[in-house]
Amino acid sequence: MIKSKKQGKFMNCPNCNEKIELTTKRYFGSLFGKHICPNCSIIFKLKRTKIYFLWIFLSIIFVVFSSLFIINFVTNKEVLDITYMVYLGILFFVYCFIDRKIENSLPTKAI
Repeated sequence: MIKSKKQGKFMNCPNCNEKIELTTKRYFGSLFGKHICPNCSIIFKLKRTKIYFLWIFLSIIFVVFSSLFIINFVTNKEVLDITYMVYLGILFFVYCFIDRKIENSLPTKAI
């Protein structure tokens, strides 16, 4: 069992109360939001909160406006394509890191 001194750092299994860290492998392995407890093998989901949905909404707004900013200020077509793809790649990894940290502290519910 994984123990942590910080509360809220790991997900809790709703069945056996096992503390489970949402690692990068588990994060990308559960694209539909279903997780499996390694201790009791129960399938559970995360309870999405209003703050989580606010995070998603603000992320979408940021991506839209920052993308418009790049498109308006970079006029060379070749530079625009490369810059935009690099920018989206960086945003993807930053978003996944922050989202995984937020999901790690969300409450869980059995399916």
